Amino acid sequence: MTKDEEIAELKAAFKAFTESSEVLTQSYLELQQEVTRLSEQLAASEHAKQEEQDKNRVLVSQFQQLFESMPVGVLLLNDTGVVVMANPVAEKLFNLSLVGQSWGTIVPLSFRPQEDDGHDVTMVTGRRVRVETASLGNAPGQLVILVDLTEAYHLQKKLNHHERLSNMGKMVAALAHQIRTPLSSATLYAGHLQKAELAPVMRQTFANKLVDRLSNIEKQIRDMLIFSRSEIKLDDTVCVADFVNELVEHCQDIVEQKSMQFESDLGTFASEDYIRCNNETLLGALLNLLNNAIDAQDDGELVRLYCHIEAGNLKLIFKDRGVGMSKEHLEHVQDGFVTTKQHGTGLGLMVVKAIARAHHGHFEIDSIEGAGTTASFSIPLIRV
Repeated sequence: MTKDEEIAELKAAFKAFTESSEVLTQSYLELQQEVTRLSEQLAASEHAKQEEQDKNRVLVSQFQQLFESMPVGVLLLNDTGVVVMANPVAEKLFNLSLVGQSWGTIVPLSFRPQEDDGHDVTMVTGRRVRVETASLGNAPGQLVILVDLTEAYHLQKKLNHHERLSNMGKMVAALAHQIRTPLSSATLYAGHLQKAELAPVMRQTFANKLVDRLSNIEKQIRDMLIFSRSEIKLDDTVCVADFVNELVEHCQDIVEQKSMQFESDLGTFASEDYIRCNNETLLGALLNLLNNAIDAQDDGELVRLYCHIEAGNLKLIFKDRGVGMSKEHLEHVQDGFVTTKQHGTGLGLMVVKAIARAHHGHFEIDSIEGAGTTASFSIPLIRV
């Protein structure tokens, strides 16, 4: 190789080295820029992470403060049902150490359900609480919320007692006035029956009228006693199908005696559908509604009874096509001591309402003047 060729080769090598150096220098600068950018991103990420942690700490602190200051009892259960948090109200309600205990263990130790509990439940301490649960969304576990209704329950009992006392004065006056007329009639018919020369046909007529007047007096006194009682004991656990069949039989007997028509539309009842009730009192209230429907119509007219299950309740509805009531009259009738009957006290619907309330149920009445009346009575189901 000549000297010129060596120089040319060296020049080419130097040129290649220079180009490679420039590429490496550019790559180094780009790498430095990327490192700077990533460092900035990392710093920003760390800052954001720190802010998020600070925010989470604030949220946890706020949640803890809120949890502790809730006016109701709150328990936080994990996915196995063990209490991991309990606020002071819950600790006071149960009066025992809750954290670390299984909810399934706490319930039988702390609650003593009573027959009149309804939607509330009685604790061993005698307090009445409403227990509700709430999920934690996608997180495992759940919240148990306990609302102490003891004071409200006692206040409601006192209010109901004072309301009954207030109404008792009106009721006694109305009852004394209304009993006087049928009692006078009963005395008159009894006097006729004492006559030895009275014809057998007339004797039977007077006897029937006497029984009718005495039954009327007995019904009004029974209504008064039911209304004046502070509590109605729910001692009977009755199969819905059996209760409805018994009600229909009584209805058929009554409408037959009073020359009326009767139709029943009965739903399907499961064998495990039961109600807790005072069977005699509940039947009496429903037959009171039947008699109201009969009294509102002429002889031979139709009374319909609908029985079905709706939203966990047994619903019983009486419908008639009688004269009905205006909206104003309907409001007065539901207030009590207002009646369109010749020998009524206006206490009937108030008694039905009281019985519905005692059975943790609901009663409502709707009427259209000239078109008839619909009376609905519902009572919650129980499963046995």
